[in-house]
Amino acid sequence: MARPKRNPFTQLARRIRARLFRSGGYGFGAISVLAVFVGVVSGYAAIGLYLAISGLVRLTFGVDEETLATGASSLDWWHIVFVPVIGGLVVGQLLRLHKRGQTSGVASVIEAAALRDSRIGLKDGTISAAATIVSLGTGASMGREGPAVHIGATLASALTRAMKLNPAAGRTLLGCGVAAAVAASFNAPIAGVFFALEVIIGHYALQTFAPIVIAAIAGTIVSRIHLGNFPAFETIDYFIASFWEFPAFFALGVVAAIVSVAFMAGMNWADHMREKWTKVPIWSQPIIAGALLGSLALLYPEVLSIGYEATSHALNGTYGLTLLLALIGAKIVATIISYAGRFGGGVFSPSLFIGAMVGGAFGIIAGMVFPELASAPGLYAVVGMGAVASAVLGAPISTILIVFEITGDYNVTIAVMIASAVASVVTSLIYQRSFFLMQLANRGLQLEGGRATYLLKSATVGEHMSRDFFTVRDQDSLHHARELLIAQGGGVLVVTDESGKYTGILALNQMPSSVFEQGQEHERAVGEFAREAEHLIKTNAPLEVALTRLDRSGAEALPVVSPGDESIVVGLIRHRDVMKEYTRALLETHGQNQKMNRLT
Repeated sequence: MARPKRNPFTQLARRIRARLFRSGGYGFGAISVLAVFVGVVSGYAAIGLYLAISGLVRLTFGVDEETLATGASSLDWWHIVFVPVIGGLVVGQLLRLHKRGQTSGVASVIEAAALRDSRIGLKDGTISAAATIVSLGTGASMGREGPAVHIGATLASALTRAMKLNPAAGRTLLGCGVAAAVAASFNAPIAGVFFALEVIIGHYALQTFAPIVIAAIAGTIVSRIHLGNFPAFETIDYFIASFWEFPAFFALGVVAAIVSVAFMAGMNWADHMREKWTKVPIWSQPIIAGALLGSLALLYPEVLSIGYEATSHALNGTYGLTLLLALIGAKIVATIISYAGRFGGGVFSPSLFIGAMVGGAFGIIAGMVFPELASAPGLYAVVGMGAVASAVLGAPISTILIVFEITGDYNVTIAVMIASAVASVVTSLIYQRSFFLMQLANRGLQLEGGRATYLLKSATVGEHMSRDFFTVRDQDSLHHARELLIAQGGGVLVVTDESGKYTGILALNQMPSSVFEQGQEHERAVGEFAREAEHLIKTNAPLEVALTRLDRSGAEALPVVSPGDESIVVGLIRHRDVMKEYTRALLETHGQNQKMNRLT
Protein backbone atom coordinates (compact mmCIF):
# COMPACT_ATOMS: atom_id res chain seq x y z
CA MET A 1 0.00 0.00 0.00
CA ALA A 2 1.44 3.37 -1.05
CA ARG A 3 2.17 5.82 1.74
CA PRO A 4 0.21 9.10 1.50
CA LYS A 5 2.26 12.09 0.36
CA ARG A 6 2.93 14.70 3.00
CA ASN A 7 2.45 18.39 2.42
CA PRO A 8 5.92 19.91 1.77
CA PHE A 9 4.97 23.07 3.69
CA THR A 10 3.96 20.98 6.71
CA GLN A 11 7.18 18.99 6.54
CA LEU A 12 9.26 22.17 6.38
CA ALA A 13 7.34 23.68 9.29
CA ARG A 14 7.96 20.58 11.40
CA ARG A 15 11.68 20.68 10.67
CA ILE A 16 11.89 24.37 11.62
CA ARG A 17 9.89 23.75 14.77
CA ALA A 18 12.13 20.86 15.74
CA ARG A 19 15.25 23.00 15.27
CA LEU A 20 14.09 26.20 16.95
CA PHE A 21 11.93 24.71 19.67
CA ARG A 22 13.96 21.67 20.62
CA SER A 23 13.73 22.58 24.31
CA GLY A 24 9.96 23.06 24.09
CA GLY A 25 10.00 26.84 24.16
CA TYR A 26 10.42 29.92 22.07
CA GLY A 27 12.88 32.55 23.13
CA PHE A 28 13.62 35.87 21.49
CA GLY A 29 15.85 34.28 18.86
CA ALA A 30 13.26 31.76 17.76
CA ILE A 31 10.35 34.18 17.59
CA SER A 32 12.57 36.67 15.76
CA VAL A 33 13.28 34.12 13.05
CA LEU A 34 9.57 33.50 12.66
CA ALA A 35 8.93 37.26 12.64
CA VAL A 36 11.37 37.71 9.75
CA PHE A 37 9.69 34.89 7.84
CA VAL A 38 6.20 36.26 8.44
CA GLY A 39 7.37 39.77 7.56
CA VAL A 40 8.84 38.69 4.23
CA VAL A 41 5.84 36.54 3.27
CA SER A 42 3.31 39.19 4.29
CA GLY A 43 5.31 41.87 2.50
CA TYR A 44 5.23 39.87 -0.72
CA ALA A 45 1.51 39.25 -0.23
CA ALA A 46 0.89 42.99 0.15
CA ILE A 47 2.85 44.00 -2.94
CA GLY A 48 1.33 41.06 -4.81
CA LEU A 49 -2.10 42.44 -3.98
CA TYR A 50 -1.00 45.88 -5.19
CA LEU A 51 0.43 44.58 -8.46
CA ALA A 52 -2.58 42.36 -9.15
CA ILE A 53 -5.02 45.25 -8.63
CA SER A 54 -2.90 47.58 -10.77
CA GLY A 55 -2.66 45.00 -13.53
CA LEU A 56 -6.41 44.39 -13.55
CA VAL A 57 -7.14 48.15 -13.62
CA ARG A 58 -4.86 48.45 -16.63
CA LEU A 59 -6.67 45.55 -18.29
CA THR A 60 -10.23 46.72 -17.59
CA PHE A 61 -9.89 50.49 -17.96
CA GLY A 62 -6.82 50.67 -20.19
CA VAL A 63 -4.94 53.07 -17.89
CA ASP A 64 -2.68 52.84 -14.87
CA GLU A 65 -4.17 52.97 -11.41
CA GLU A 66 -2.34 56.24 -10.70
CA THR A 67 -4.15 57.95 -13.60
CA LEU A 68 -7.48 56.14 -13.44
CA ALA A 69 -9.61 59.23 -12.82
CA THR A 70 -8.14 61.09 -15.78
CA GLY A 71 -8.17 58.06 -18.05
CA ALA A 72 -11.73 57.02 -17.19
CA SER A 73 -13.08 60.47 -18.02
CA SER A 74 -12.23 59.86 -21.69
CA LEU A 75 -13.86 56.41 -21.91
CA ASP A 76 -17.30 55.67 -23.36
CA TRP A 77 -20.17 55.65 -20.89
CA TRP A 78 -20.90 51.97 -21.42
CA HIS A 79 -17.29 51.11 -20.61
CA ILE A 80 -17.39 52.91 -17.26
CA VAL A 81 -20.74 51.32 -16.33
CA PHE A 82 -20.17 47.77 -17.51
CA VAL A 83 -16.71 47.19 -16.02
CA PRO A 84 -18.00 47.41 -12.39
CA VAL A 85 -21.03 45.29 -13.37
CA ILE A 86 -18.82 42.53 -14.80
CA GLY A 87 -16.59 42.81 -11.74
CA GLY A 88 -19.67 42.42 -9.56
CA LEU A 89 -20.64 39.29 -11.44
CA VAL A 90 -17.24 37.69 -10.73
CA VAL A 91 -17.21 38.83 -7.10
CA GLY A 92 -20.69 37.40 -6.60
CA GLN A 93 -19.49 33.97 -7.71
CA LEU A 94 -16.49 34.17 -5.37
CA LEU A 95 -18.74 35.07 -2.44
CA ARG A 96 -20.67 31.84 -2.94
CA LEU A 97 -17.49 30.05 -1.87
CA HIS A 98 -17.02 32.15 1.28
CA LYS A 99 -18.67 30.79 4.41
CA ARG A 100 -19.90 34.23 5.51
CA GLY A 101 -20.92 35.41 2.07
CA GLN A 102 -18.76 38.52 2.31
CA THR A 103 -15.09 39.38 2.29
CA SER A 104 -13.14 39.75 5.52
CA GLY A 105 -10.96 42.61 6.70
CA VAL A 106 -9.41 44.27 9.72
CA ALA A 107 -12.44 43.61 11.96
CA SER A 108 -12.05 39.87 11.41
CA VAL A 109 -8.37 40.10 12.37
CA ILE A 110 -9.26 41.94 15.59
CA GLU A 111 -11.82 39.25 16.37
CA ALA A 112 -9.31 36.49 15.68
CA ALA A 113 -6.68 38.07 17.94
CA ALA A 114 -9.12 38.66 20.81
CA LEU A 115 -11.37 35.61 20.73
CA ARG A 116 -10.21 32.92 18.33
CA ASP A 117 -6.61 32.31 19.39
CA SER A 118 -5.49 34.11 16.21
CA ARG A 119 -7.09 31.50 13.97
CA ILE A 120 -8.07 32.69 10.48
CA GLY A 121 -9.15 30.25 7.80
CA LEU A 122 -6.74 30.07 4.87
CA LYS A 123 -9.54 29.34 2.40
CA ASP A 124 -11.64 32.33 3.43
CA GLY A 125 -8.56 34.55 3.49
CA THR A 126 -7.63 33.51 -0.04
CA ILE A 127 -11.18 34.04 -1.32
CA SER A 128 -11.31 37.47 0.33
CA ALA A 129 -8.03 38.46 -1.35
CA ALA A 130 -9.24 37.26 -4.76
CA ALA A 131 -12.57 39.09 -4.37
CA THR A 132 -10.71 42.26 -3.37
CA ILE A 133 -8.45 42.11 -6.42
CA VAL A 134 -11.45 41.76 -8.72
CA SER A 135 -13.43 44.43 -6.84
CA LEU A 136 -10.77 47.13 -6.87
CA GLY A 137 -9.52 46.13 -10.31
CA THR A 138 -12.98 46.78 -11.75
CA GLY A 139 -13.60 50.08 -9.95
CA ALA A 140 -15.15 49.29 -6.55
CA SER A 141 -14.71 52.39 -4.39
CA MET A 142 -12.84 50.77 -1.51
CA GLY A 143 -9.25 50.45 -0.26
CA ARG A 144 -6.59 47.77 -0.54
CA GLU A 145 -4.88 48.24 2.84
CA GLY A 146 -7.51 46.45 4.93
CA PRO A 147 -7.43 43.35 2.68
CA ALA A 148 -3.62 43.48 2.78
CA VAL A 149 -3.80 43.41 6.57
CA HIS A 150 -6.16 40.44 6.42
CA ILE A 151 -4.04 38.40 4.00
CA GLY A 152 -0.92 39.09 6.07
CA ALA A 153 -2.75 37.93 9.19
CA THR A 154 -4.08 34.89 7.33
CA LEU A 155 -0.58 33.76 6.36
CA ALA A 156 0.65 34.29 9.92
CA SER A 157 -2.25 32.23 11.23
CA ALA A 158 -1.45 29.44 8.78
CA LEU A 159 2.11 29.32 10.12
CA THR A 160 0.82 29.24 13.69
CA ARG A 161 -1.36 26.22 12.91
CA ALA A 162 1.34 24.44 10.94
CA MET A 163 3.84 24.79 13.79
CA LYS A 164 1.21 24.22 16.49
CA LEU A 165 2.22 27.31 18.41
CA ASN A 166 0.33 28.40 21.51
CA PRO A 167 -2.16 31.32 21.47
CA ALA A 168 0.36 33.82 22.89
CA ALA A 169 2.82 33.10 20.07
CA GLY A 170 -0.03 33.10 17.59
CA ARG A 171 -1.13 36.60 18.56
CA THR A 172 2.44 37.86 18.27
CA LEU A 173 2.83 36.41 14.77
CA LEU A 174 -0.60 37.76 13.82
CA GLY A 175 0.65 41.22 14.77
CA CYS A 176 3.81 40.57 12.74
CA GLY A 177 1.74 39.78 9.65
CA VAL A 178 -0.37 42.90 10.10
CA ALA A 179 2.62 45.19 10.69
CA ALA A 180 4.48 43.85 7.66
CA ALA A 181 1.42 44.23 5.42
CA VAL A 182 0.83 47.85 6.47
CA ALA A 183 4.54 48.67 6.22
CA ALA A 184 4.78 47.18 2.72
CA SER A 185 1.54 48.82 1.53
CA PHE A 186 2.52 52.33 2.59
CA ASN A 187 6.33 52.06 2.74
CA ALA A 188 5.77 53.03 6.37
CA PRO A 189 7.48 50.67 8.86
CA ILE A 190 6.87 52.79 11.98
CA ALA A 191 3.19 53.17 11.18
CA GLY A 192 2.93 49.42 10.52
CA VAL A 193 4.30 48.65 13.97
CA PHE A 194 1.95 50.99 15.79
CA PHE A 195 -1.08 49.98 13.74
CA ALA A 196 -0.56 46.34 14.70
CA LEU A 197 -0.06 47.20 18.37
CA GLU A 198 -2.77 49.87 18.63
CA VAL A 199 -5.54 48.23 16.61
CA ILE A 200 -4.91 44.47 16.61
CA ILE A 201 -2.88 43.51 19.67
CA GLY A 202 -4.09 46.23 22.04
CA HIS A 203 -0.93 46.54 24.14
CA TYR A 204 2.77 47.41 23.87
CA ALA A 205 4.41 44.59 25.85
CA LEU A 206 8.09 44.22 24.99
CA GLN A 207 7.91 40.53 24.07
CA THR A 208 5.35 41.46 21.40
CA PHE A 209 6.79 44.81 20.37
CA ALA A 210 10.25 43.56 19.32
CA PRO A 211 9.11 40.80 16.89
CA ILE A 212 6.54 43.12 15.33
CA VAL A 213 9.26 45.71 14.69
CA ILE A 214 11.38 43.04 13.02
CA ALA A 215 8.48 41.92 10.82
CA ALA A 216 7.65 45.50 9.80
CA ILE A 217 11.26 46.09 8.78
CA ALA A 218 11.27 42.87 6.76
CA GLY A 219 8.03 43.86 4.98
CA THR A 220 9.38 47.33 4.24
CA ILE A 221 12.60 45.95 2.77
CA VAL A 222 10.61 43.65 0.48
CA SER A 223 8.48 46.59 -0.67
CA ARG A 224 11.46 48.88 -1.28
CA ILE A 225 13.33 46.22 -3.24
CA HIS A 226 10.44 45.72 -5.67
CA LEU A 227 8.55 49.04 -5.63
CA GLY A 228 11.24 51.53 -4.64
CA ASN A 229 11.70 53.85 -1.68
CA PHE A 230 9.35 56.80 -2.09
CA PRO A 231 6.24 58.12 -0.32
CA ALA A 232 2.80 56.94 -1.41
CA PHE A 233 1.88 60.57 -2.19
CA GLU A 234 4.19 63.15 -3.70
CA THR A 235 3.48 66.59 -2.21
CA ILE A 236 5.23 69.94 -2.15
CA ASP A 237 6.75 71.14 1.11
CA TYR A 238 4.22 72.89 3.31
CA PHE A 239 4.77 75.21 6.24
CA ILE A 240 2.37 76.54 8.84
CA ALA A 241 1.95 80.25 8.08
CA SER A 242 1.14 81.38 11.61
CA PHE A 243 0.58 80.01 15.09
CA TRP A 244 -2.75 81.84 14.93
CA GLU A 245 -3.88 78.99 12.70
CA PHE A 246 -4.03 76.52 15.58
CA PRO A 247 -7.71 77.29 16.32
CA ALA A 248 -8.39 76.55 12.66
CA PHE A 249 -6.75 73.13 12.98
CA PHE A 250 -8.90 72.49 16.04
CA ALA A 251 -12.00 73.49 14.07
CA LEU A 252 -10.91 71.25 11.18
CA GLY A 253 -10.76 68.36 13.66
CA VAL A 254 -14.39 69.00 14.61
CA VAL A 255 -15.46 69.21 10.95
CA ALA A 256 -13.53 66.00 10.21
CA ALA A 257 -15.34 64.30 13.09
CA ILE A 258 -18.74 65.30 11.71
CA VAL A 259 -17.85 63.98 8.25
CA SER A 260 -16.42 60.78 9.79
CA VAL A 261 -19.63 60.20 11.73
CA ALA A 262 -21.69 60.69 8.57
CA PHE A 263 -19.42 58.26 6.70
CA MET A 264 -19.51 55.58 9.40
CA ALA A 265 -23.26 55.99 9.90
CA GLY A 266 -23.75 55.40 6.20
CA MET A 267 -21.54 52.33 6.28
CA ASN A 268 -23.39 51.09 9.35
CA TRP A 269 -26.69 51.51 7.52
CA ALA A 270 -25.26 49.57 4.60
CA ASP A 271 -24.11 46.80 6.96
CA HIS A 272 -27.61 46.43 8.38
CA MET A 273 -29.41 46.73 5.06
CA ARG A 274 -27.48 44.03 3.26
CA GLU A 275 -28.37 41.63 6.07
CA LYS A 276 -32.04 42.46 5.45
CA TRP A 277 -31.88 42.01 1.69
CA THR A 278 -32.63 38.32 2.05
CA LYS A 279 -34.79 38.26 -1.07
CA VAL A 280 -31.87 39.44 -3.19
CA PRO A 281 -29.37 36.60 -3.78
CA ILE A 282 -25.91 37.38 -2.43
CA TRP A 283 -24.26 36.68 -5.78
CA SER A 284 -26.40 39.34 -7.48
CA GLN A 285 -25.81 42.14 -4.97
CA PRO A 286 -22.36 43.11 -6.33
CA ILE A 287 -23.86 43.31 -9.83
CA ILE A 288 -26.50 45.81 -8.69
CA ALA A 289 -23.89 47.79 -6.77
CA GLY A 290 -21.63 47.79 -9.82
CA ALA A 291 -24.37 49.32 -11.97
CA LEU A 292 -25.02 52.06 -9.40
CA LEU A 293 -21.32 52.74 -8.94
CA GLY A 294 -20.70 52.94 -12.69
CA SER A 295 -23.55 55.40 -13.08
CA LEU A 296 -22.10 57.62 -10.35
CA ALA A 297 -18.64 57.37 -11.94
CA LEU A 298 -20.04 58.90 -15.14
CA LEU A 299 -20.28 62.15 -13.19
CA TYR A 300 -17.28 61.70 -10.92
CA PRO A 301 -14.74 59.16 -12.27
CA GLU A 302 -12.50 60.13 -9.31
CA VAL A 303 -14.49 57.75 -7.06
CA LEU A 304 -13.46 54.65 -9.00
CA SER A 305 -11.23 52.16 -7.19
CA ILE A 306 -8.72 53.40 -4.61
CA GLY A 307 -8.72 57.01 -5.78
CA TYR A 308 -5.08 57.88 -5.11
CA GLU A 309 -4.92 60.22 -8.13
CA ALA A 310 -7.72 62.42 -6.77
CA THR A 311 -6.20 62.32 -3.30
CA SER A 312 -2.86 63.49 -4.69
CA HIS A 313 -4.55 66.37 -6.51
CA ALA A 314 -6.21 67.48 -3.28
CA LEU A 315 -2.94 67.25 -1.36
CA ASN A 316 -1.23 69.41 -3.95
CA GLY A 317 -4.03 71.98 -3.99
CA THR A 318 -5.07 71.59 -7.64
CA TYR A 319 -8.82 71.11 -7.04
CA GLY A 320 -11.29 73.96 -6.61
CA LEU A 321 -13.78 74.31 -3.77
CA THR A 322 -16.82 73.14 -5.74
CA LEU A 323 -15.16 69.92 -6.91
CA LEU A 324 -13.74 69.20 -3.44
CA LEU A 325 -17.16 69.50 -1.83
CA ALA A 326 -18.77 67.38 -4.54
CA LEU A 327 -16.15 64.65 -4.20
CA ILE A 328 -16.71 64.41 -0.44
CA GLY A 329 -20.32 63.39 -0.98
CA ALA A 330 -19.62 61.34 -4.11
CA LYS A 331 -16.90 59.26 -2.43
CA ILE A 332 -19.02 58.62 0.66
CA VAL A 333 -21.93 57.44 -1.50
CA ALA A 334 -19.66 55.36 -3.75
CA THR A 335 -18.02 53.61 -0.81
CA ILE A 336 -21.39 52.91 0.84
CA ILE A 337 -22.68 51.43 -2.45
CA SER A 338 -19.57 49.26 -2.80
CA TYR A 339 -19.74 48.09 0.82
CA ALA A 340 -23.48 47.42 0.73
CA GLY A 341 -23.00 45.46 -2.49
CA ARG A 342 -20.44 43.17 -0.82
CA PHE A 343 -17.50 44.28 -2.93
CA GLY A 344 -14.15 43.49 -1.32
CA GLY A 345 -11.96 46.22 0.12
CA GLY A 346 -11.24 48.34 3.15
CA VAL A 347 -11.99 51.84 4.42
CA PHE A 348 -8.46 53.19 4.84
CA SER A 349 -8.07 54.63 1.35
CA PRO A 350 -11.62 56.05 1.27
CA SER A 351 -10.87 57.73 4.62
CA LEU A 352 -7.71 59.29 3.21
CA PHE A 353 -9.60 60.42 0.09
CA ILE A 354 -12.50 61.94 2.04
CA GLY A 355 -10.16 63.53 4.58
CA ALA A 356 -8.03 65.15 1.88
CA MET A 357 -11.14 66.63 0.24
CA VAL A 358 -12.50 67.87 3.58
CA GLY A 359 -9.17 69.46 4.50
CA GLY A 360 -8.68 71.01 1.08
CA ALA A 361 -12.16 72.54 1.11
CA PHE A 362 -11.65 73.80 4.67
CA GLY A 363 -8.32 75.34 3.66
CA ILE A 364 -9.83 77.23 0.74
CA ILE A 365 -12.60 78.61 2.95
CA ALA A 366 -10.07 79.54 5.65
CA GLY A 367 -8.03 81.37 3.02
CA MET A 368 -11.10 83.34 1.99
CA VAL A 369 -11.84 84.38 5.57
CA PHE A 370 -8.26 84.97 6.75
CA PRO A 371 -6.14 85.39 3.61
CA GLU A 372 -3.08 86.68 5.48
CA LEU A 373 -3.03 83.97 8.15
CA ALA A 374 -4.12 80.81 6.34
CA SER A 375 -1.64 78.30 4.95
CA ALA A 376 -1.99 76.64 1.55
CA PRO A 377 -5.11 74.50 0.99
CA GLY A 378 -2.81 71.52 0.36
CA LEU A 379 -1.52 71.74 3.93
CA TYR A 380 -5.08 71.60 5.22
CA ALA A 381 -5.69 68.62 2.94
CA VAL A 382 -2.84 66.74 4.64
CA VAL A 383 -4.23 67.65 8.05
CA GLY A 384 -7.78 66.67 7.07
CA MET A 385 -6.57 63.37 5.67
CA GLY A 386 -5.04 62.46 9.02
CA ALA A 387 -8.04 63.68 11.00
CA VAL A 388 -10.70 61.71 9.11
CA ALA A 389 -8.58 58.55 8.92
CA SER A 390 -7.84 58.75 12.66
CA ALA A 391 -11.53 59.05 13.49
CA VAL A 392 -12.68 56.27 11.17
CA LEU A 393 -9.93 53.82 12.08
CA GLY A 394 -9.94 54.69 15.78
CA ALA A 395 -6.14 54.65 15.70
CA PRO A 396 -4.83 58.21 16.00
CA ILE A 397 -1.23 57.28 16.83
CA SER A 398 -0.65 54.95 13.90
CA THR A 399 -2.68 57.12 11.53
CA ILE A 400 -0.64 60.22 12.35
CA LEU A 401 2.51 58.23 11.66
CA ILE A 402 1.08 56.89 8.41
CA VAL A 403 0.29 60.42 7.22
CA PHE A 404 3.84 61.51 7.96
CA GLU A 405 5.39 58.52 6.22
CA ILE A 406 3.18 58.42 3.13
CA THR A 407 3.60 62.16 2.48
CA GLY A 408 7.19 62.52 3.68
CA ASP A 409 6.17 65.89 5.14
CA TYR A 410 6.98 66.40 8.82
CA ASN A 411 6.49 70.18 8.76
CA VAL A 412 2.80 69.85 9.58
CA THR A 413 3.33 67.59 12.61
CA ILE A 414 1.59 69.75 15.18
CA ALA A 415 -1.35 70.53 12.90
CA VAL A 416 -2.00 66.86 12.10
CA MET A 417 -1.72 65.89 15.77
CA ILE A 418 -4.20 68.58 16.88
CA ALA A 419 -6.83 67.80 14.24
CA SER A 420 -6.46 64.02 14.58
CA ALA A 421 -6.79 64.08 18.35
CA VAL A 422 -9.85 66.33 18.23
CA ALA A 423 -11.51 64.28 15.48
CA SER A 424 -10.91 60.98 17.29
CA VAL A 425 -12.25 62.24 20.62
CA VAL A 426 -15.33 63.92 19.15
CA THR A 427 -16.19 60.91 16.99
CA SER A 428 -15.89 58.48 19.89
CA LEU A 429 -18.07 60.73 22.07
CA ILE A 430 -20.93 61.17 19.62
CA TYR A 431 -20.84 57.91 17.66
CA GLN A 432 -18.32 55.04 17.68
CA ARG A 433 -14.66 54.74 18.51
CA SER A 434 -13.89 53.17 15.14
CA PHE A 435 -15.43 51.61 12.05
CA PHE A 436 -13.90 48.24 12.90
CA LEU A 437 -15.44 48.16 16.38
CA MET A 438 -18.75 49.16 14.82
CA GLN A 439 -18.52 46.16 12.49
CA LEU A 440 -17.80 43.87 15.43
CA ALA A 441 -20.68 45.35 17.43
CA ASN A 442 -23.02 44.52 14.53
CA ARG A 443 -21.85 40.92 14.94
CA GLY A 444 -22.69 41.06 18.65
CA LEU A 445 -19.07 41.43 19.75
CA GLN A 446 -18.18 44.30 22.08
CA LEU A 447 -14.39 44.44 21.84
CA GLU A 448 -13.76 48.10 22.53
CA GLY A 449 -11.80 47.32 25.67
CA GLY A 450 -10.07 44.24 24.27
CA ARG A 451 -10.30 40.60 25.27
CA ALA A 452 -10.42 41.17 29.02
CA THR A 453 -13.27 43.68 28.82
CA TYR A 454 -15.11 41.42 26.38
CA LEU A 455 -15.00 38.66 28.97
CA LEU A 456 -16.69 40.89 31.52
CA LYS A 457 -19.39 41.76 28.99
CA SER A 458 -19.96 38.31 27.52
CA ALA A 459 -19.48 35.96 30.49
CA THR A 460 -22.45 35.65 32.83
CA VAL A 461 -22.57 35.70 36.61
CA GLY A 462 -24.00 32.19 36.62
CA GLU A 463 -20.81 30.86 35.02
CA HIS A 464 -18.56 32.27 37.74
CA MET A 465 -20.67 32.40 40.89
CA SER A 466 -19.98 30.16 43.86
CA ARG A 467 -22.64 27.73 45.00
CA ASP A 468 -20.65 27.01 48.13
CA PHE A 469 -22.21 29.27 50.75
CA PHE A 470 -23.94 29.03 54.15
CA THR A 471 -27.52 29.98 54.81
CA VAL A 472 -29.00 30.98 58.18
CA ARG A 473 -32.54 31.81 59.14
CA ASP A 474 -33.44 35.18 60.55
CA GLN A 475 -34.44 33.55 63.84
CA ASP A 476 -31.11 31.76 64.35
CA SER A 477 -28.77 33.06 67.03
CA LEU A 478 -25.73 35.24 66.44
CA HIS A 479 -23.65 32.54 68.07
CA HIS A 480 -24.65 30.09 65.32
CA ALA A 481 -23.98 32.69 62.62
CA ARG A 482 -20.58 33.51 64.12
CA GLU A 483 -19.53 29.87 64.03
CA LEU A 484 -20.56 29.54 60.39
CA LEU A 485 -18.65 32.67 59.39
CA ILE A 486 -15.53 31.50 61.20
CA ALA A 487 -15.83 28.08 59.58
CA GLN A 488 -15.92 29.56 56.08
CA GLY A 489 -13.17 32.11 56.77
CA GLY A 490 -15.29 35.25 56.74
CA GLY A 491 -17.37 36.47 53.84
CA VAL A 492 -21.13 36.67 54.12
CA LEU A 493 -24.07 34.50 55.10
CA VAL A 494 -27.35 34.44 53.21
CA VAL A 495 -30.27 35.09 55.58
CA THR A 496 -33.70 33.61 54.84
CA ASP A 497 -37.08 33.48 56.55
CA GLU A 498 -38.81 30.32 57.76
CA SER A 499 -40.03 29.51 54.26
CA GLY A 500 -36.52 29.77 52.80
CA LYS A 501 -37.03 33.08 51.01
CA TYR A 502 -34.16 35.53 50.93
CA THR A 503 -34.32 38.40 53.42
CA GLY A 504 -30.75 39.73 53.62
CA ILE A 505 -27.06 39.06 54.18
CA LEU A 506 -24.87 39.02 57.27
CA ALA A 507 -21.13 39.64 57.59
CA LEU A 508 -18.82 39.73 60.64
CA ASN A 509 -18.60 43.52 60.53
CA GLN A 510 -22.38 43.73 60.98
CA MET A 511 -22.27 41.92 64.28
CA PRO A 512 -21.67 43.67 67.65
CA SER A 513 -18.15 43.28 69.01
CA SER A 514 -19.60 41.65 72.12
CA VAL A 515 -20.51 38.59 70.07
CA PHE A 516 -16.95 37.40 70.64
CA GLU A 517 -17.21 37.88 74.41
CA GLN A 518 -18.98 35.95 77.14
CA GLY A 519 -22.56 37.02 77.74
CA GLN A 520 -26.02 36.95 76.33
CA GLU A 521 -25.40 39.21 73.29
CA HIS A 522 -24.74 36.35 70.95
CA GLU A 523 -28.08 34.75 71.74
CA ARG A 524 -29.89 37.54 69.92
CA ALA A 525 -31.50 36.73 66.57
CA VAL A 526 -29.67 37.09 63.25
CA GLY A 527 -32.55 39.09 61.78
CA GLU A 528 -31.76 42.04 64.06
CA PHE A 529 -28.40 42.61 62.40
CA ALA A 530 -28.86 41.31 58.85
CA ARG A 531 -29.22 43.88 56.13
CA GLU A 532 -30.83 43.57 52.75
CA ALA A 533 -28.31 43.67 49.92
CA GLU A 534 -28.52 46.87 47.92
CA HIS A 535 -27.88 44.96 44.71
CA LEU A 536 -29.22 41.53 43.88
CA ILE A 537 -27.59 40.06 40.79
CA LYS A 538 -29.28 37.67 38.40
CA THR A 539 -27.52 34.62 37.01
CA ASN A 540 -27.83 35.89 33.43
CA ALA A 541 -26.25 39.27 34.19
CA PRO A 542 -22.81 39.99 32.62
CA LEU A 543 -19.75 39.95 34.87
CA GLU A 544 -19.33 43.62 34.04
CA VAL A 545 -22.60 44.36 35.88
CA ALA A 546 -21.49 42.27 38.85
CA LEU A 547 -18.17 44.13 39.09
CA THR A 548 -19.93 47.50 38.95
CA ARG A 549 -22.39 46.57 41.70
CA LEU A 550 -19.69 45.06 43.87
CA ASP A 551 -17.65 48.24 43.59
CA ARG A 552 -20.64 50.46 44.37
CA SER A 553 -21.75 48.43 47.37
CA GLY A 554 -18.25 47.92 48.74
CA ALA A 555 -19.25 44.34 49.59
CA GLU A 556 -16.90 41.40 49.23
CA ALA A 557 -19.73 39.26 47.84
CA LEU A 558 -23.32 39.72 46.71
CA PRO A 559 -26.23 37.22 46.47
CA VAL A 560 -27.15 35.80 43.07
CA VAL A 561 -30.77 34.97 42.23
CA SER A 562 -32.39 33.29 39.25
CA PRO A 563 -34.22 35.52 36.75
CA GLY A 564 -37.48 33.68 37.35
CA ASP A 565 -37.49 33.83 41.15
CA GLU A 566 -35.64 36.61 42.91
CA SER A 567 -36.62 35.36 46.37
CA ILE A 568 -34.32 32.32 46.24
CA VAL A 569 -30.55 32.78 46.39
CA VAL A 570 -28.74 30.29 44.16
CA GLY A 571 -25.16 31.46 44.74
CA LEU A 572 -22.73 34.22 45.63
CA ILE A 573 -20.59 36.29 43.30
CA ARG A 574 -17.36 37.36 44.98
CA HIS A 575 -15.24 40.33 44.03
CA ARG A 576 -12.06 38.27 44.06
CA ASP A 577 -13.54 35.72 41.63
CA VAL A 578 -14.55 38.40 39.14
CA MET A 579 -11.15 40.05 39.34
CA LYS A 580 -9.45 36.69 38.98
CA GLU A 581 -11.22 36.05 35.68
CA TYR A 582 -10.52 39.58 34.46
CA THR A 583 -6.83 39.30 35.36
CA ARG A 584 -6.57 35.91 33.71
CA ALA A 585 -7.96 37.26 30.45
CA LEU A 586 -5.73 40.34 30.68
CA LEU A 587 -2.60 38.26 31.20
CA GLU A 588 -3.57 35.91 28.40
CA THR A 589 -3.96 38.89 26.09
CA HIS A 590 -0.43 39.99 27.00
CA GLY A 591 0.89 36.44 26.66
CA GLN A 592 2.00 36.31 30.30
CA ASN A 593 -0.21 33.63 31.74
CA GLN A 594 1.75 30.98 29.92
CA LYS A 595 5.49 30.65 30.05
CA MET A 596 6.95 32.18 26.97
CA ASN A 597 9.10 29.12 26.46
CA ARG A 598 6.22 26.67 26.21
CA LEU A 599 4.43 25.33 23.17
CA THR A 600 1.05 23.72 23.08
